[in-house]
Amino acid sequence: MKIHFGTIACASLSLTGLWDTGAQERRNVMFLMADDFNHWAGSIGYYPHSLTPNIDRLGQTGVLFTEAHCSSPVCNPSRNALMSGYRPSTTGITTNSGGFVRDKTGFGNIVTMNQYFRENGYYVYGAGKIYHPGKMDPANPEVDPVNWSTLNTHPSGCSGGTYNRFEAESWTQMVYSGNTSPMDESNCNDLALANDVAALLAGYPASENKDKPFFIACGFFRPHLPWNSPKEFWDLYDQGSLTIPPGYKSGDLADIPGASAANIHQELVDKDKWIEAIHAYLACISLADHNVGVVLDALENSVYKDNTIVVFVGDHGWHLGEKDRWSKFAVYDQANHTTLVIYDPQAGGNGSVCSKVVSMQDLYPTLIELAGLPPKTDIEGRSLLPLLNDPSRSDWDYPVLMTYSSTDYIKTNQFRFVNDGTSSQLYNIAIDPHEWDNLYGLPGSGVIVDMLKGKIDSMKQIGFGLKSKLLSGYSFTPAERIIPGIIEAEDYDEGAGGQVYFDQTQTNSGGQYRNDGVDIFVTDDLTGAFHVEMETGEWMQYTISDVAKGIYDISARVRNPGASPARMVIMINDEKAGEITIPQGSSWSDLGLEQVNIDFQGYIRLKVLAEDNGIQFNYLKFTKIQDVGNQFVLRDDGSRSFLISNRISDRFIHLDLSSFNPVMLKFEIFSIKGSKLEEGYLPGELNISYEMKSELDSGLYIFRVFDGENERFEKFVKVD
Repeated sequence: MKIHFGTIACASLSLTGLWDTGAQERRNVMFLMADDFNHWAGSIGYYPHSLTPNIDRLGQTGVLFTEAHCSSPVCNPSRNALMSGYRPSTTGITTNSGGFVRDKTGFGNIVTMNQYFRENGYYVYGAGKIYHPGKMDPANPEVDPVNWSTLNTHPSGCSGGTYNRFEAESWTQMVYSGNTSPMDESNCNDLALANDVAALLAGYPASENKDKPFFIACGFFRPHLPWNSPKEFWDLYDQGSLTIPPGYKSGDLADIPGASAANIHQELVDKDKWIEAIHAYLACISLADHNVGVVLDALENSVYKDNTIVVFVGDHGWHLGEKDRWSKFAVYDQANHTTLVIYDPQAGGNGSVCSKVVSMQDLYPTLIELAGLPPKTDIEGRSLLPLLNDPSRSDWDYPVLMTYSSTDYIKTNQFRFVNDGTSSQLYNIAIDPHEWDNLYGLPGSGVIVDMLKGKIDSMKQIGFGLKSKLLSGYSFTPAERIIPGIIEAEDYDEGAGGQVYFDQTQTNSGGQYRNDGVDIFVTDDLTGAFHVEMETGEWMQYTISDVAKGIYDISARVRNPGASPARMVIMINDEKAGEITIPQGSSWSDLGLEQVNIDFQGYIRLKVLAEDNGIQFNYLKFTKIQDVGNQFVLRDDGSRSFLISNRISDRFIHLDLSSFNPVMLKFEIFSIKGSKLEEGYLPGELNISYEMKSELDSGLYIFRVFDGENERFEKFVKVD
């Protein structure tokens, strides 16, 4: 299958928005998931014999994440975490028997990902296995049925047959076979689901929901056991050329106290079924790939191909002999490592591979940011938008926290640590990617272990803080923060992951403003009511809900009572805007950055970070010194104005177009935030009064005129 999603536009990265959600139609989301699909996609390269051409081509079009990990290596906790935004360590759902997130005390009124899109005006369609269990039956509370606009209740999976049929004795769930009948909807429910989604796309322009953007989630059941597939997918592979996984090492469990081989592994070895079982799994991931291709083909042939975000992800990993195991249900990397591809039509990193460690927990905040929806500051996870723009950025080193049963473990770009008492594991994955050498307990490992334990505790504390607020009935309502204006230090986001204040000590030593342990004091400054004490490495984050693009001077009200200079770093949407040096022993003063270009559209994230010694922080003040348009810069360059009056009280705009060529001029009217409101053509070399088609609200607008050579922009104000 060939995938072509249109021309990909790259944009500047100097604090400039990579896309303008206000100036174009709101983008759709196609969310595709395959059950038990590990990191064996062909394009990742771990298992060289895998055939997944559709997922590979999607990866070549979007960004392929080779180090993507679930929050728990089991269907129920993994999917609950992804869709709810809360990690297993926060909800307590750490096994398949852990229940549904809304049934947990305090979590009954949370807003799931599909619900959030629906509440923001999307048509939300669910099919297949998105939540646990597989069949999305509206009568079953574990499928979150009330938050779908439409719920496809067709079952998922694919029938087996008699070809190469195997049933294990030591693990009765280990069953696989090939079906010799040609594949169709009668013997492959996953294909029926793919066809349903394809039909939905084809008919959407004429549907009753055609004026709404869509969020479509489709979950395929294969390659979940039993590994039953049409024989045509068996026949894609020559079993004689298949090999054992490259991550397998004989005796690999010797340095993990208490570890033992699974009975099923020994049975497969004794019966000479190891390679055949791999063959069965490969047939099923190729089947999943085929059905993904059906949906992608339908999207490519639709009117939505250039305006749809596409995600493909597996819900967790799967062992095929590594660590002498088969299945998931393990704290080893293979059980948690999956395939993730994100394609956004306007992402700067499209066509690239990202090897940074990321979490499926990050998908909720990522998708709502890509869609231009208001950020949620009460969920765990971090938007991957910076990596979609620059997949190799050097400053991305955010750990992934995972939990299975009662064991927590963490992975960074260099280490993976399993915190399991005497059975703990520590690997330097930078030099030992297959995790063959357990360093836990060896000389010199203690410092690394303590550091990683600290990261686990810090991430869990954020979740516990969230849970305590949910239990107390706290309402998460982001403050309306506006630029230009003043951002008070104490008005930080209350939430999780990348959306909160990070306090390394998790203790409060001052006048507590909110019950969350942050060091907020009634200030002794002459301005402001409170200030925040920030130690080295601590940061505050703010969601700005309304931004007027422009060139800004940024002033920070700060003090450094320490004996050496300190630095404050200011970041906007994960890009460094600049840093401010604060002299030692200084009193309250205003220090700042000059001429910072803020050209982001919609919501932005503002972060204030303390580096090189602690600081006291009162507020930031943003003062605009120059307007910046979306596709243009407004400035007084001495050119003649074409607006006879820039104050409009009715629908008529009076224009002097005598300085333009005697041709039909293209004109456009924009809101000040860049949304195109109207366009058309006018004759040049004339004075003319243009009657707008729609009534504008009072406010500031832009009028653009272009005659093929000359392009000019003028501001006008609509008054009542």
